[in-house]
Amino acid sequence: MNILYISSSGKMGGAETSLYYLVSRLDKNLYSPTVICPENGSLVEKLSSNNIDVEVINLPAWRKLKSIFSRSNSLQKLTNIAKEKNIDIIHCNTIWVNNYAQKVAEILKIPIICHLRDIIKKEQVRKYALDKVDMIIPISEAVRIPLDEAGIDNEKIHRIYNGVDVHLFCNGKSVLKDEFGINGYLIGIVGQLNPRSHWKGQRDFIYSASEICKQRKDVWFVIVGDDDTPINAPNHGSYIRELKELVKSLDIKDRVIFTGRRNDMPDIMASLDILVSASWAEPFGRVIIEAMSAEKSAAILLLGAIK
Repeated sequence: MNILYISSSGKMGGAETSLYYLVSRLDKNLYSPTVICPENGSLVEKLSSNNIDVEVINLPAWRKLKSIFSRSNSLQKLTNIAKEKNIDIIHCNTIWVNNYAQKVAEILKIPIICHLRDIIKKEQVRKYALDKVDMIIPISEAVRIPLDEAGIDNEKIHRIYNGVDVHLFCNGKSVLKDEFGINGYLIGIVGQLNPRSHWKGQRDFIYSASEICKQRKDVWFVIVGDDDTPINAPNHGSYIRELKELVKSLDIKDRVIFTGRRNDMPDIMASLDILVSASWAEPFGRVIIEAMSAEKSAAILLLGAIK
């Protein structure tokens, strides 16, 4: 079976890690995957280095007026690839590219599966053509709720939790304390730092760090992640700058570390004494199960899928 996977990013994040786990573990005697990414990045590099067929095609935001002409070109390229690869089924890794996938599937009369990895509103179900796909895979019960509210046929919905490679996280090596000269406890939060990432709760993490610093001198804090938006995007880096200004204003600059993007998550988890998940509406919480796999304590907010 030839499967076309469409990713909304070419860089590694939670959704992309799940996609990589999936395609890299397929039985190549039964399945032939091709992955489409909208840009070059760490996901493209990881797929290529593991001999997984990957193509880069610009996929401008479907519903943006300025994308009307460019999306037609992208849709044609997608359709051509699907024809050349004799694709039997399309698998969308997130809803953000589902409109593209749905159109290609409609043209070629092939089925489509869409992973739902975000907590969306009921109104967004049809906005992103989820009512037109053959199967939807929500990653938690919290993610599933709007599908039920929108009246999606129950037989189309198959909840599958994200997986984690336990072996990798059981064998991580502590690196951060040596790397940053820390002689004490290390508490960390992990997640993307793009302008839409406020819900990840990094500001709350920093305010909490400030209170702890008033009482303890042997605790450091680490914020792991980077802005995954294009460098030329209008607000690229704005959230990181906002967080760094907050750290400076609270006078805890010498106790809070921004690591930037890291590709050694098993080692990051091994470095932490406590992982914090401060998300206001967490659809799953991959970093939590990664911390559990590394036998680390986690302090979490019981919101979204984390209940």
